[in-house]
Amino acid sequence: MSLTILQPPEVPLVSLEETKAYLRLEGNAEDALILRLIAASTESLEAITGQSFLQKTYQYTAPLELFGSEQEGGSHIFATSVVRIPLPRPPIQRVLSVVLKAGLQEQEIPAERHSVIAHHGPAQLTVCLPPLSPCKAPYALVVSFLAGFGETARSVPEALCLATLMLAADAYEKRDGFSAKAGLPQGVLALIQPYRLLNML
Repeated sequence: MSLTILQPPEVPLVSLEETKAYLRLEGNAEDALILRLIAASTESLEAITGQSFLQKTYQYTAPLELFGSEQEGGSHIFATSVVRIPLPRPPIQRVLSVVLKAGLQEQEIPAERHSVIAHHGPAQLTVCLPPLSPCKAPYALVVSFLAGFGETARSVPEALCLATLMLAADAYEKRDGFSAKAGLPQGVLALIQPYRLLNML
């Protein structure tokens, strides 16, 4: 399984100005560093919570042998025509495309043959597969989807925005003695705890 960001958010979750105000900084000598810390903090907290904060487009590849494949004579066959795949990094806004791949061959699954049930946690994608012939190349589903609370920080829970701000500020203040072993600050942990999900990727 692999997850790739096709289109990142257009703006950072926490603005440069907001972070500098929180740090009581003036001047712009370290603006580039602060923006990198904001991006890294956002990425880290998304991975820890298993959620997408700002809206972005993903591509998720799931090998179909994980969902009911059998092998016969070196070929991949399937006993079922319907597969259900959990999609990572909710909240899922919508599925843009589902493509069936076998080696270099690709076949797009029509929209009426797949659906998503979104709930607390990973969304469940149900796909009605077309007739499959035994194939020596492994089958995989490539799913493009839109996920995140919304396009701006106003749509993201305040606790997640504040946790990102605090983590970026903490990394800035402790850059001379930063240690990964120290873990997240307690305040950040408390803010993200209600939003932590089982992280698939």
